[in-house]
Amino acid sequence: KTLELKPVQSNAHKLTKLQETREAYQQALCDALNARCTTQTEANDVVVNYDLNGYAKNALRKYVPQLTTTYNAGEIHDDHPVRFTNEGLRLDHKPENAIEWYVRIPYHEDYHFWIPAQPNPEQRDCSNR
Repeated sequence: KTLELKPVQSNAHKLTKLQETREAYQQALCDALNARCTTQTEANDVVVNYDLNGYAKNALRKYVPQLTTTYNAGEIHDDHPVRFTNEGLRLDHKPENAIEWYVRIPYHEDYHFWIPAQPNPEQRDCSNR
């Protein structure tokens, strides 16, 4: 099962950068779906033009063909989450801290920031394993 984490108590700069990433990701995803990309190469031709880090672009290259071929998706819900490849994210979990989880978000290849996060309350038991 996928662990869902949501940001908490982030500063304005980090929230702005996350919003910029989310908006660029959503636009790239919509454009790739509208182009009906069925291969990673086709998806790459669309997403390469967006100001996204390599982790988000790689996720889109893999994800869009799956959406169009397996699920025949033509559009996505507005609050669809941003996906990164597993190489992009790092988690730091320390149950003894007031905020147990921190997520390293890659913004660009040479710039990352740590965001405090909390798990979906329904997954609380899963996150303590």
